[in-house]
Amino acid sequence: MDNFRDLPALHGLVHSAYRNCTDEERHAKFVDTLKEVLGFTTEQAELYTSTVLGQNAPSFADCVLTNGSRVIGSWVRGEQEGNVGSWLSTMKETWQFNNDLTYEHKVERYDSSITAGPFFQSSYSSPKINLERGIWAPPDTMLDELKLFVMSTDGVARCITFQWVEKETYNYRSCSINGTRFGRE
Repeated sequence: MDNFRDLPALHGLVHSAYRNCTDEERHAKFVDTLKEVLGFTTEQAELYTSTVLGQNAPSFADCVLTNGSRVIGSWVRGEQEGNVGSWLSTMKETWQFNNDLTYEHKVERYDSSITAGPFFQSSYSSPKINLERGIWAPPDTMLDELKLFVMSTDGVARCITFQWVEKETYNYRSCSINGTRFGRE
């Protein structure tokens, strides 16, 4: 799957689109570029363009770079349930957004059980890992709730909701992704 080299390269193309295209033709030319240069389908290119050029105004071009810079990094959350000494289930979920506009979404689950009797003790651990990789892009908005474009390596394109949580208190170190709270790792 082809993609932009990095966030500044995407910013440069967005800036160029705002500088060289009229408001009416900008969306269509951006879609055509994604299809011709990166091999996107029409549906993938439309969703990407609707995300990156959502405001479709020259004054918002730098927001792509600003939003992307704030999102880049590793975001993590975890859960644990059970009783120590009998069974325990832990989960770690990570979203990693890279400067080269690739992402990795990983959910790691570990279920374990310990059985103790008067003559024996047994235990087991069952790890499960779900991994999704692909490309992502930030929007050109100045809102605290962002719609990020993500497309997995198998071509499934969608938007995820990325919202800052108390950015004044946590200085962009806490967010909500699709309604679930994450912290910067």
